[in-house]
Amino acid sequence: MKSKLKYISILLIVFGISINSCREDFLERYPLDEMTDATYFTSANDLKVMVNGFYRLFPRYHFQNAGGTVAYNIYLDANTDIQVATGASEALLQKGSSGQAPATDGTWNSSFSWIRQINYLIENSGRVETNAEVDQYTGEAYFFRAWVYFNMLVRYGDVPIYTEVLETDSEALYKTRDSRYDVTKFIIQDLDSAIVKMGWKNSNFSKLGRVNKEAAIVMKARVALFEGTWEHYHGAKNTPFAVEGQNGNEFLQMVEPAVLQLINHQGSTLFTRGGPFNEAYNQLFSQQDASTSEGVFLYRVYDVKEIVGHNFYDRVVDNPQSPTMNLVENYLDKNGVPQELTSLPIDYTSLNNLGENLDPRFRQSVWTPDRGPQNKIRGFEPQALPSRYPPINNVYSNNYAATGLRYWKGAIFDANEWRNGSVDDVLIRYAEGLLALAEAKAILGTINQADLDKTVNLLRGRVGMVPMNLADVQSWSVSYSLQNGFEPSESNIVNEIRRERLSELAFEGHRERDLKRWAVFHSVINGWKPKGAYAQEFVDYFNDPEQLMADGFNENDAKKFALTLGKNYDVFTDGFLNPFYITPEFKSSGEGYFVEPGRVYLAPIPKNEIDLYMEDAGVELKQNPGWF
Repeated sequence: MKSKLKYISILLIVFGISINSCREDFLERYPLDEMTDATYFTSANDLKVMVNGFYRLFPRYHFQNAGGTVAYNIYLDANTDIQVATGASEALLQKGSSGQAPATDGTWNSSFSWIRQINYLIENSGRVETNAEVDQYTGEAYFFRAWVYFNMLVRYGDVPIYTEVLETDSEALYKTRDSRYDVTKFIIQDLDSAIVKMGWKNSNFSKLGRVNKEAAIVMKARVALFEGTWEHYHGAKNTPFAVEGQNGNEFLQMVEPAVLQLINHQGSTLFTRGGPFNEAYNQLFSQQDASTSEGVFLYRVYDVKEIVGHNFYDRVVDNPQSPTMNLVENYLDKNGVPQELTSLPIDYTSLNNLGENLDPRFRQSVWTPDRGPQNKIRGFEPQALPSRYPPINNVYSNNYAATGLRYWKGAIFDANEWRNGSVDDVLIRYAEGLLALAEAKAILGTINQADLDKTVNLLRGRVGMVPMNLADVQSWSVSYSLQNGFEPSESNIVNEIRRERLSELAFEGHRERDLKRWAVFHSVINGWKPKGAYAQEFVDYFNDPEQLMADGFNENDAKKFALTLGKNYDVFTDGFLNPFYITPEFKSSGEGYFVEPGRVYLAPIPKNEIDLYMEDAGVELKQNPGWF
């Protein structure tokens, strides 16, 4: 426990500030020889410089680890049913694992280190005379404390709440875990403080990537929806993770007033600039300056001119993650009807057919071959392959599309951006808040057509999708399965809002949390064998040297791409690609993935922390269900 609350002086806090905060702060440096507790916190700029360091908490396009630079944001929906890598996920192969907790956990320790730093700023912010600028940076500190605690809530459930700066001899050092209910109330209280104090996006002190009022409102809706649905579904199913005495209604009822505040400010304004393919939903994620992207509330700024670049520019053509057929099968058709009820000629053997007949967000999220050779698309040359289909084995590189499905969402068409890395990273946007309102009201049974029109149908309108009609949805005879993340015991509209979240928010990092708060994660994962696209379409293309050479391959390269069943690809009995055919669990006789239902929903508390509590203070720090 002491390791997480090591003394951190104001000098070290400021020294650790990252240049990744935002463009306007890049060249600001505080004179290190003048920093002391006695002279610091005398101006709004002191708060600003310190809070800039907290922006490192946000996910980044890439991060550095022992193995080198690894792209981060392409993994946001990893370990779920809609996205896989080129190999099976060890995190989802838990059969036979003991459930013994690890001795340490870097997330546990680093989270409390961040909380201590943030508490230090909040405690001392009162030393600076209050004005709008001071309020902005203090509000940001409250937001970041909420951000850290929410991530801990999702990961661990109950955690100790600290609002003051502790030293190694503080009596409160061995505080036991507060209930997740109390932690959630605390997070929302911090977000309320942030909402009051911060300005709207692009106002005086909340420009160029800074946290703002809109982001805090969406974050409040995110937290309230998460915990409300966690209590609702885990309680109804009597899982080991249920919250005694709570049904979720208290938090679910917080969502609507929060989001209505946002709607009253933002209205129906969304980003609509579509780029060369007229795909505004797609292009929302590839802007070099997200400050002008309507409906993008929080974003991480990148600008190579200030040495703050990334390596995520080639996510479409060089990406080791790929979508699965689970995602494809869950899209509605373009008339807004579930595929099992559709009258359209949907043909899974043709990616182009799927692009023509499914929800337009499919075609704006997943590559389709009718776009032509990749290296002929503006912005993709000169290093993209001249193929119409992505490679499905490692003859080209280790970043092949194992499922045959390739990302398209956020494709970058600016030729100057190739190997540049100045596209800003979208972190929080309007769509999430709108869908939170729709889901909360659907669960509470109070949703009406007007609610759908200002939430779901506003988002559908941007892509030209048929509006959702509440009466029609409720009349459908649809088989909603747990294996697809639905809840058979719920109403049609609740399940269709779940589908809407999947279609709108795919690859943005919401899927795992959604499946866990709905208490269906193990139902989706257990026994699942990821499935890819229809194989014959790829075989016909890559085994046709004339077609490959017509698209731009030379004769030798064209031969390298030849596909042989069982040698460099394999299929399930229905002819769809088996991306993990080499791994025994995913062969025809294999059992697929397995996670332990009694423990997978929460991470373990590190064993060293539990031992330290008992040895140093005689206090029990309880372990999470299923772990020892």
